[in-house]
Amino acid sequence: MIIHEDSAVRAPDNMSDEEASTLPIAALTAWYSLVDYGQIKPGETVLVQGTGGVSIFAVQLAAALGAKVIVTSSNDANLQAAMQLGAVSGVNYRTHPQWHEQVLKLTDGKGVDLLLDVAGGNGLNQSIAATKAAGKIAQIGFLTGQTTELGLMPLIFRQTTIRGIAVAPRSSFDRMNAFLNENQIRPVIDKVYPFEEARQAYEHLARGAFGKVVIKIA
Repeated sequence: MIIHEDSAVRAPDNMSDEEASTLPIAALTAWYSLVDYGQIKPGETVLVQGTGGVSIFAVQLAAALGAKVIVTSSNDANLQAAMQLGAVSGVNYRTHPQWHEQVLKLTDGKGVDLLLDVAGGNGLNQSIAATKAAGKIAQIGFLTGQTTELGLMPLIFRQTTIRGIAVAPRSSFDRMNAFLNENQIRPVIDKVYPFEEARQAYEHLARGAFGKVVIKIA
């Protein structure tokens, strides 16, 4: 493939091609949400929804930035695995449908500084409730719905900022790769499939993956 030099970034030194392939969307979205938008500082609290590609990178990056990370998932084993990657707490939203109440308990009633929302739908109301006054929500995905019925009173009174996140500029990518190098962070790949098994790879993704699913072309 021939591309312009401005369209390429230097991959981190310690990564295989398969690992580096996971960075442009998942890692960069997490990085932009945490650093460029969230401006996370050591000691602040971040909530990450789920344990997919963006979310697992967010756990690793936020922990390396010195933040306290809370993860939500419907799978207790995935919550434990996320805590091994640096999260301090996990909330099972099947066990606790009003998961925002558990988040408030974990943050002494204050809520988190930044919340990475990958679910969308009407759950955005719970995300607002789980975020501290004048806190931020990075709206990354819409796994439970592209539309939402939003309660405006909590949004207004809590002075919440919600920003849609769609990847990031190249300058962020360069900064992120340097950070990954410096902190020796490696992508979490659930499974690498050969190209002949691309269908199985997409089926794996549909079932849910812990981290990334990669298709190896050759």
